[in-house]
Order: sequence, then C-alpha cells, then structure tokens
Amino acid sequence: MAWLRRETALFPLSAEAPPDDTPEALRDGLAALIRSVNARSGRLPPSAVVTAREITDVLAELLDVGRTPDIHTRVAVAGIVTDHLPTTLDAFLRVGDSASGSLLGQLESLLDEVISLHEAEHGRAADALRTQESFLRAKFSNSDLDL
Repeated sequence: MAWLRRETALFPLSAEAPPDDTPEALRDGLAALIRSVNARSGRLPPSAVVTAREITDVLAELLDVGRTPDIHTRVAVAGIVTDHLPTTLDAFLRVGDSASGSLLGQLESLLDEVISLHEAEHGRAADALRTQESFLRAKFSNSDLDL
C-alpha cells in the first residue's frame, strides 16, 4: 500500500547547491555579472545600464576591502549577484520596454540596498578600529597603578 508508506522528507532538498559566499567566489560571480550586464546593455534602457553598473561598482568596493566582509554582508551580496540583479534584468528582457519604469524602480531598490550594505560594512570596520585603539591605549599607556 503506497499510501501508507512514510515519506522520507516533507520538503525535497533543492538540486542546486547553495551559492558559495567566499569573497573569491563572490568576486568571480560579480565579474561574470558585470560581463552579463555589459553584454545586455544594447537591449536595456541606458539609465538601467548605468544603475546596474553603479550596483556592481558598490559591490566591487564591498568585496575589495582588505578584510572579509561579515557573513550577513556575504549572504546579501551572494543573493544580489546570483539572483536579484540577474533575475531583474532577465524579467525585463522577457517583457520589454513597457516595463522600463518597473525595471528602474527595482534597480534603484537594489542600489539603495548595496549602499546600505557598504555603509554598514564601513561602520563595522570603523568600530573594529576604535576597539583596537582602545585596546592599545589601555595596554601601552601609563597606568595610575604603575610605580
């Protein structure tokens, strides 16, 4: 009786592996995305190409810092690079010029998000620098307890 058999999983596992969120993989994915935007530029509105390249430029700055971005930033960047931006552009290309306003709105939202990510990452780096400064000051300054 097949209907009495117990299923092994309620939700089947995805056939796709999760995106690799190492900085190297993200930089490689970003380079491929930039090539894709450039290749599609003749079929996209010029303002959309400019905004898409602004997004990729901010992402490149995020990934080119001297340290590895935190996990939240890497996950967000992976989502934008592998899903959000390519999906937005693909959807527009399927619909065409009638969706220009929607495309530009979506790209502006993505740009706002990557700018927020960049500001947050910069804030974390500044906090780490202040923490290091406090540590060094405490470690190497003359204390009132020193004789």
